[in-house]
Amino acid sequence: MIRHKLIAMIIIASPLAATCLALPDDAKQKLEIVADSNAFDFKTRTTTFYGSVVFRQGSLKINADKLIYYGDYDADNPESTDRIVATGSPARFQQTPKIDQPPVRAVANRLEYAVKAETLYLIDNASLDQDGSSLSGNRIEYDVKNALVKASGKSQTSGENGRVRMVIPPKKLQSQEEE
Repeated sequence: MIRHKLIAMIIIASPLAATCLALPDDAKQKLEIVADSNAFDFKTRTTTFYGSVVFRQGSLKINADKLIYYGDYDADNPESTDRIVATGSPARFQQTPKIDQPPVRAVANRLEYAVKAETLYLIDNASLDQDGSSLSGNRIEYDVKNALVKASGKSQTSGENGRVRMVIPPKKLQSQEEE
């Protein structure tokens, strides 16, 4: 019983529980998107970027083959962006949660960030890493507001590839036991 409580405390206090919390001024930084080409749809308020896409805003960086930006580009109003969907083989996400902390890195074939809901979805071959701790599965969902991380494996499990895997380095386990 104590071991289960310890594992639960480690998961909650793990760097992965702080994932996607951005540096305070990231949302106020300029937005830069570089790609081979793009198309803007005025009716749906979407811009699609194609080919070696690099999305940057503050410490946030997304690399993808294709990125769809839903909403308006209004730096003074972060809520003008509805969501961002990035796809690739794989698409990559990186963001620094706090000053003097290592960046959070996420990889998946599809990354979806629901801006207003403050939720990051990593879909298909997903993994999340920070400071030696890692979580992988077929789907990872991070609810920023509630600091809740959920992971799931594939429904058709074939060996370990269909399961969720979490790795916590020994130094993290020791510091949790001492607390």
